[in-house]
Amino acid sequence: MRRVYVSALTFEAVKEHLRGLGLEVREIAPDPRYGSGEAAHPDLRMCETGKVLLRRDAPPSSPAYPDNASMCALALEGFLVHRLDITDRVILQYCRERGFREIHVNQGYTKCSCVRVDGKSVITSDPGVYAALAGVPELSVLKICPGFVSLPGYGTGFIGGASGRVGDEVVFNGDLSEHPDFRQISAFIAERGLRVKHFPGLPLTDVGSIIEETE
Repeated sequence: MRRVYVSALTFEAVKEHLRGLGLEVREIAPDPRYGSGEAAHPDLRMCETGKVLLRRDAPPSSPAYPDNASMCALALEGFLVHRLDITDRVILQYCRERGFREIHVNQGYTKCSCVRVDGKSVITSDPGVYAALAGVPELSVLKICPGFVSLPGYGTGFIGGASGRVGDEVVFNGDLSEHPDFRQISAFIAERGLRVKHFPGLPLTDVGSIIEETE
């Protein structure tokens, strides 16, 4: 059975949808070693590479940022995007053994700030991440306006932490239609042969990326 990891705080409607797709849904329970606002975020515990799911082998040295974000890298096809001075050695070793090109950005919560639509396509509101990726000819990146994503305890959350690619869908934890860039996001995803699944009436909420385990 295919498996997907979600925060325990993910909306029940989202979890039921994923189960309806035939997925085993594994919930990440809050762990204070990752900080109060991010305690149940899957993208702080594991890194999705497209095929292999990398897991950290030890808790963070501190629950504070950036120590808690060492696993929150964005791995694309042949590219590793992260604040490289904090990247977990498990990720660095895996990517360097396979010749990934490393792209440094200042945003430690890189994966949380990005929707990984496919191995070459990304959606982000982070200006630094956008600038770094827009200059790479092999990649396609859609820049959207910041905000409009809830994150309890913070002023705003990230679009990547409110979503995840699952099979041929990009699933959002809440109502994407309330985002001002809804049409552009939907079109960008559809152009890649994928569907958008969102949940009208529920606030678009960052609970950490939805991560499918494909191997």
